[in-house]
Amino acid sequence: MMKMNNSIPLNNSNIQNSKTINKKYIPKPYLEAAQGMEKQFIQLMVKEMKKTTQGPESTSTGMDYYMDLQSGERADAMVKKNQVGLQDLILDKIYPEKFRNVHAFNAYKQQTNQMNNRSNVEMRDAHVKEHNDIELHKVTTKNSVISNGQGLEASHD
Repeated sequence: MMKMNNSIPLNNSNIQNSKTINKKYIPKPYLEAAQGMEKQFIQLMVKEMKKTTQGPESTSTGMDYYMDLQSGERADAMVKKNQVGLQDLILDKIYPEKFRNVHAFNAYKQQTNQMNNRSNVEMRDAHVKEHNDIELHKVTTKNSVISNGQGLEASHD
């Protein structure tokens, strides 16, 4: 009998190469947002997975802090290697494929450069005095002086 191989060979370098080309025209803020969301999800997933093990219960806040740092580092490593693939799904929603081209990327860069090059507006008002120049006056009545706690005093009749 002849044995048939029904599996399709996948070349991982082609898959990785297409992802790299695809991400070339995605603005950095979008990539960072997708990576941040994936990291949060992985941290939550690792934390919940740890709850299912029979490891020692945390007895101190220091141990909790250390375990959270460890979960964060694990999540960072997984995000950098893009092992989960959630990042790609998020990017597909927040920055669709149709925008991942040279023209859209250049338009994005031009728009952000225009926003960054706006001149800063300084507000100056000649009528406003420094608080040291303001004189405080006491308002007194026949019976008492009432203060509002902010250095201003008033009375009521």
